[in-house]
Amino acid sequence: MKQSKTINNYDSFVQEYNIEKNINDKKCLDVFFKKRFLILDNSRIRYPTIRDINQKIQELDENKQKLTKLKNFWKKELFLAKTYDQKIKYTKFIKKKFWQHKLKQITNKEYSDDVKNARLTDNTLLDPRYERLFDTFLTDYDYRKKLVDTVNKSLIYKESDIGDHSKKKQKLKADNAKNMLDSISEKINLINLEIEANKIILKYLKKQN
Repeated sequence: MKQSKTINNYDSFVQEYNIEKNINDKKCLDVFFKKRFLILDNSRIRYPTIRDINQKIQELDENKQKLTKLKNFWKKELFLAKTYDQKIKYTKFIKKKFWQHKLKQITNKEYSDDVKNARLTDNTLLDPRYERLFDTFLTDYDYRKKLVDTVNKSLIYKESDIGDHSKKKQKLKADNAKNMLDSISEKINLINLEIEANKIILKYLKKQN
């Protein structure tokens, strides 16, 4: 007479097969039993089958590959966000107008004072986001005076500089990329555990055949 049994946790599994508890196996099988279960007839696994397990392992491997590609993308995004300021610093060596600006600072005291009063740093002027501002500031006297006046009178710039928005944007990008990486890494870790769990069940399925 057949004796059917359902196993849906690690403790029942080790008890059924009279095996020693193993921390690593428990981690894997805990993940497995959160979603799935075993059906036994007289201690023989009837569900899932070898075919079911192999299909599941293939499906998990495919998901892992997709997530790994996504992880590499966000790694690159994090690197770009973190190195944005450093990359900007290097552009000064190839930007002709930057050296025009530096020369003007040395030779034109009023211009130099405007740069200081507008609180414009080299990094801000080199930032592609402020390229239009830089071009106009460098060549337009009236624009410079209006910008200095705005920076010194506006409440917006009372506790911040023109370049702060760009810094905040880069920090937000870096934080978002890191959060995505953490989330994806966690999913990959769970998939790895699930793959190992299916391999453990597969081992017992093959033993009984």
